[in-house]
Amino acid sequence: MSGEGEKRDPEVEQILRVRTGHGANCSSIGSVIDTLFATATVGAAIFAAVLAALKSEDVKVVSPLARSGDGEGKIQEKRA
Repeated sequence: MSGEGEKRDPEVEQILRVRTGHGANCSSIGSVIDTLFATATVGAAIFAAVLAALKSEDVKVVSPLARSGDGEGKIQEKRA
């Protein structure tokens, strides 16, 4: 019998497997959470890039007469 303060080393028969690497001895849910976080981060970056690419701005086309300063040119507004 072992006492309360006594520490025993594990027996070879008690060790089923030893895993190496990042989070090797964590539960599988830990790996899923890491993967979901990484996927959400990449997805948000792609979503922001697509929205920035699709953003439309008002375009003002100014006739050459209006730019010349004689005041007879007209400004036309178009949506892109």
